[in-house]
Amino acid sequence: MIDAYDDDMNFIGAFVRPAVHYNKMWHKVAQCWIIGLGPEGPRVFLQRRSFEKKSNPGRYDVSAGGHVSAGEEPKTAMVREIQEETGLILKEHHLIEVGTCKEVSGHDREIAHIFVHFEIDPPFYPGKEVIYMVSADLEDFKALSEGTAESITVVPAIRTGPMEQEAFVVNQDNFCNHENFVTMVYPYVKKYIAEYGFQPGGISKEKL
Repeated sequence: MIDAYDDDMNFIGAFVRPAVHYNKMWHKVAQCWIIGLGPEGPRVFLQRRSFEKKSNPGRYDVSAGGHVSAGEEPKTAMVREIQEETGLILKEHHLIEVGTCKEVSGHDREIAHIFVHFEIDPPFYPGKEVIYMVSADLEDFKALSEGTAESITVVPAIRTGPMEQEAFVVNQDNFCNHENFVTMVYPYVKKYIAEYGFQPGGISKEKL
């Protein structure tokens, strides 16, 4: 069950997800961009969605995201989704909310609560909804998101397994483009780095 809202953002009740999507009702989702800060510069972590997913199967997407259940706080939902999808176990205070935005795709009308989390070397252990995790250079991913780059190279974010030494190509046809990365997340990350900087070892959780 998820809470639904009308076009003026007035609460209209809790419904099952298919009914909310079919009737084009606004509803809340949570998205988290996990950012790595280290000696090689800032990187953004992406998940590759399972091919079993009904929407955007096999595409590269935001680090973690999902629906906010009826009566649930977005930050609580975000902690849950991060663990389910990436295996990271975080606390709510590890997440920085940078704002909200609206996203529309077909019948899906979302009120997205956008979070950022900084992690030096995340110990990802993806769940069944995620094939694997990769990282992209922050500037490269911005260019891809803006459409000024047709494709970029990403590398595995999991240091073990048969894909450890592989490199993958993310292009305009195989990733989910979220406008909030360019308009909200990228400026926030740049401002954060300008204010706090980062040492060769990266920023520790203690500095957040």
